Amino acid sequence: MLDANLYEEELHPTPLGATWREFKQRHVAVFGLVILTVFIVVAIAGPLLSPYAPTTQHTNALLIPPAWNDNGSILHILGTDALGRDMLTRLFYGTQVTLFSSIATVFIALSLGVAMGVVAGMSKGLRSSFINHVLDILMLTPTLLIAIIIVAILGTGLTNAMLAIGLALVPRFVHMTRDFVREEMNKDYIKTARLDGANLTQVFLFNILPNMVELLIVQGTLAISVAILDISALGFLNLGAQTLMPELGVMIADGLSTVYIAPWNILLPGLSIFLMVLSINIVGDGLRSALRNRLTH
Repeated sequence: MLDANLYEEELHPTPLGATWREFKQRHVAVFGLVILTVFIVVAIAGPLLSPYAPTTQHTNALLIPPAWNDNGSILHILGTDALGRDMLTRLFYGTQVTLFSSIATVFIALSLGVAMGVVAGMSKGLRSSFINHVLDILMLTPTLLIAIIIVAILGTGLTNAMLAIGLALVPRFVHMTRDFVREEMNKDYIKTARLDGANLTQVFLFNILPNMVELLIVQGTLAISVAILDISALGFLNLGAQTLMPELGVMIADGLSTVYIAPWNILLPGLSIFLMVLSINIVGDGLRSALRNRLTH
């Protein structure tokens, strides 16, 4: 029996579907998403599949080169470091620590930044002026410098480094939220909601927030790459994660003493940081372009 369509229906995709349709037209962005997905899978499943612990020292296998080298061993596919620790295992755990701590850091910054940005965007007078001036000053200061100052006050450690970088990233979310809220507050649908009796909290939660979710996702994605670089930098400087913790920046710092005889100890974690940051930036740029094109169509 033949199917007959008596009505010509025009299909309208959801905002998420329209964004994905625009995003997948950019092959570079899709490739970046594949790389990022691989890192996420490695961060989740890698430590569960690794045959060693990240701190296990194999005293009879110091500075073993990767398996494809003539002096390599299949027992340590990516070689070992100066203490005999398996590099593949440490990369698994290092990716998990660096990536997930960066995501948690951005979540903290996004939560605080959106809350402050809403206050700045909806308020007027002296309070709004004070927030804006402080924000402008912080936006001119590099996030890593702010993080170093905060770590110097709070003390070293991964938790303090995450808190410091989170606070350093807050101004960019405040700035974005403030500008978006101010623009939306002048639109007719917000004025209509206010006339219907909605207070400022209801206006934000039910009118403004749904429209800025995609913008937050884009900006949050790009902020994760900044957090990865800053957490790795603080770990390298021994201000963040400490020596015993398998973190990519710490791994680079540990490999400096043997860089001439075991360059893979620096190359592998450095390449992981580079590919992670590159893939996140590509995905973030692809999301931004897809969102812009979706809104213009």
